[in-house]
Amino acid sequence: MFDSLPRPIRQLVSCRKTVLWRDAGQYNRRNRTMTRRQFIVLLASTLVPARLAAQERAWRQATWAAEQPQGLAAIETTADIVTARPSDADGTAWIGKPGDPVRYVREGTTLHLLDAENREHTLQVVESAPKYSVEYAAIGGGHYITSVASGGTAVTLEDGSRWDIDPRQHFAVAGWSPDDLITIRRSTDDPAFAFEIDNTTRDDGALANRRVR
Repeated sequence: MFDSLPRPIRQLVSCRKTVLWRDAGQYNRRNRTMTRRQFIVLLASTLVPARLAAQERAWRQATWAAEQPQGLAAIETTADIVTARPSDADGTAWIGKPGDPVRYVREGTTLHLLDAENREHTLQVVESAPKYSVEYAAIGGGHYITSVASGGTAVTLEDGSRWDIDPRQHFAVAGWSPDDLITIRRSTDDPAFAFEIDNTTRDDGALANRRVR
């Protein structure tokens, strides 16, 4: 009977097939038969509450992390990198590319994610760590750029430190180049950013945060 259903229905039921057929089997033992219509009603009763719950969540925006540990999923929120374990049924094939947007809701140790096709996945958090540090031992001058990320979103210095740039200044930093001389100073101009990177070669500067990971 399952194979005779339309393809979209079969796709929707695939992740819940075990539970549904268990319930269907109990129904059959009591009533000896289950019509196609009764099976679809049973399917709808399982899927509709889950779909409504997904619509009611206060989804927030994040991006897929640059490093995806094997068998896990990692996202970058505004301040943290959250790593979580998908269910065995979900696997990891649905995880997006590093830097791509992803919507999430975290409820304690449970992480809800929406994939590129707006399907919800429920994962168990295994680690949550700050993305930035307010400490930097080499405050001052004597630094230089080794690389500038596309679009001016980040720069890397000669000591390996990586700095995420204030989005309001991406355009200006996109014009910076390797070997530009840099001075790092602490900043209180904006509570969202702990440092300012001054490009002394170009007489320019940008607010930034130093990445831990």
